[in-house]
Amino acid sequence: MTSTTPAVIVFDVNETLSDMSAMKARFVQVGAPAHLASAWFAALLRDGFALAAAGGAAPFSVIGSELLRAVLRDVPLMREPDEAVEHIMAGFGLLTLHPDVPEGIRALTGAGMRLVTLSNGSAEAARSLLAAAELEGHFEALLSVEDAGAWKPMRAAYDYAAEACGVRPAELLLVAVHPWDVHGAAEAGLATAWLNRGGDTYPSYFTAPDYTLTRLAELATLLAGVPGAATGAAPDSTTDTPADSTPPDPAEGLVVVTESGTGGYAQQITVGPHRLAADEPRPLGTDTGPSPYDLILAGLGACTSMTVRMYAERKKWPLKKVTVTLRHDRVHATDCADCETVVGQIDHIARLLRLEGDLDEDQRQRLAEIADKCPVHRTLHSEIIVHTTVVEATE
Repeated sequence: MTSTTPAVIVFDVNETLSDMSAMKARFVQVGAPAHLASAWFAALLRDGFALAAAGGAAPFSVIGSELLRAVLRDVPLMREPDEAVEHIMAGFGLLTLHPDVPEGIRALTGAGMRLVTLSNGSAEAARSLLAAAELEGHFEALLSVEDAGAWKPMRAAYDYAAEACGVRPAELLLVAVHPWDVHGAAEAGLATAWLNRGGDTYPSYFTAPDYTLTRLAELATLLAGVPGAATGAAPDSTTDTPADSTPPDPAEGLVVVTESGTGGYAQQITVGPHRLAADEPRPLGTDTGPSPYDLILAGLGACTSMTVRMYAERKKWPLKKVTVTLRHDRVHATDCADCETVVGQIDHIARLLRLEGDLDEDQRQRLAEIADKCPVHRTLHSEIIVHTTVVEATE
């Protein structure tokens, strides 16, 4: 089982979020037997997978429409063939969510999770599905493999999702009802959750999921118990720690800041096995370490450089070295042409990106755009909620 809270949760759409049982009615409405819906959708996935395995791709709608013409060829339809195909395919835009989805989505966003979709179908179909339930705003992106160049479960599809979210594949968690999707994501390095609404048996030949759910809301509860999740629990105050002893390394994902004991404002920062220092510059402090704002800039700079490097490596671009230079200032809102705030002062970070290597202008521009997708950058631009709890100090 995965040991850390994911940065982003990625949802499959067809059958995972959407209830596709209504597609049977679309078949009946054109004069075809309901059972053909399942056979047709299975064939649609089969041909999409075959194309992907051979290194090719075609849009979901193209494969679905052509297969429908073949499936319905010998059926005595009540409509013209083209009209019947159009009627059935239009059903994707009218699907509704499974009953457990709205509660689960709200629970996850309420816990501060970033959500995206990744579908072998179109992003527009996902948008219609979520907008009808007034849930589109809970997702920061609706992704389609049409932009990845490969269907799931090919690794390139999951890499595309990681790239679009500005994170490593290992920081994603895929939620799907399809074991083949869970397996593909796991092989690509993602954490996985299998949504098993029907009490099915997971195939032994696929990589097992990290989580198994019977309803989506269970995921928020499971993730709340993972290291790095915000549980709000106070530390156990029954264990005494001598004042002169070195505190144990905090759990992964936690940062502990303690006064260094040297006087002034000097701080000791513990991040797992790593020790850092923080202080205020003279004359306010003793300048034994970076200031708090310096550390924020360091985090943004490191995240920017790592994100740009990962993207260049995936694209096999000749990027030799990345250098990020940052400065923080407080400026008057009236001096900022791109800011929504118009009164008072705002925080302004100037970031200079230096890219060394034989890159053309399009590549440099794309890397500059990718810099804005680094997770720390996204966090600084999103609504941030800090909950403070006071706990009793041990003697």
